Amino acid sequence: MNDERRVRRRRRSSQQDAALVDAVVAPQYGARFAQGLLDALPQGDRLQVLDVGCGTGQISFRMLQRLGSSSRVIAVDHDAGLIALARQRGFGDIGRRLFFKTEDAEALSFGEGVFDAVVAHLLYRDLRDRVAAVREMHRVLVPGGRLLLTTPLRGTFGEIFEMLRERAVAHGDRELARTVDGLIERDPATGDLEKVVRAAGFTEVELQHTSFRLSYANVEALFSDRLLETIAFPEWRAAVGEEALHDVERRLRIYFEQGALSLTVQAGRLVAHRGPDDTELEETLYSS
Repeated sequence: MNDERRVRRRRRSSQQDAALVDAVVAPQYGARFAQGLLDALPQGDRLQVLDVGCGTGQISFRMLQRLGSSSRVIAVDHDAGLIALARQRGFGDIGRRLFFKTEDAEALSFGEGVFDAVVAHLLYRDLRDRVAAVREMHRVLVPGGRLLLTTPLRGTFGEIFEMLRERAVAHGDRELARTVDGLIERDPATGDLEKVVRAAGFTEVELQHTSFRLSYANVEALFSDRLLETIAFPEWRAAVGEEALHDVERRLRIYFEQGALSLTVQAGRLVAHRGPDDTELEETLYSS
């Protein structure tokens, strides 16, 4: 079953798409979430760190620079196209201190208690089985090991969703309203995220919640933004359709005319620990 899940989920981004993630998404979006993340890495010699959902490897290389010369980073992602670009950047470190693999977070191939830290940077909202993935991250950590996780939280891009809600009300479109609710709920609420992490067996869970804004000179700049075209518009377009997005653009033009506007991003950074001893998983999450 795990092998079948790996086959179903694996994809390969084109070289152009991978380059766009590397040049636009990582520095303009991912870096905002990663602020302070590396400070939470454990310190010491001969550490093993797993980077789950490593993308094009930008965080992997930054971790490698922070860790001691005897430590190693193993980076995995289900997208072989992103992994291919990450390997191109690695040069002499590949195969010595840095290793890239193509695999899924929900079915990691590593043994139990292997890593001193697991990093999951901007991976959580795109997981098909969040509970299984977090349990896997717990499993591969040594006792006392750390999970470092970043994710957008509920309320991200709320300005767009508010415009879609207005359209749903104006047209009496209940299906659109339900679809918008589903898009909003892709991003976890703080309490839900903590509940999943604690239920997987983690202790000392600390979630920091901050916000930042993506600013645009006008509505046209927003709808031509390469960042949003990579991380948001394809999902919105597939969910609500082109016509609804055109209506959002029209409504924003009415509100802001040719003036500046911005979108809010709710950023979460979570640090948690695997307990010093094996603990029973809380079953309340799965039975409720």
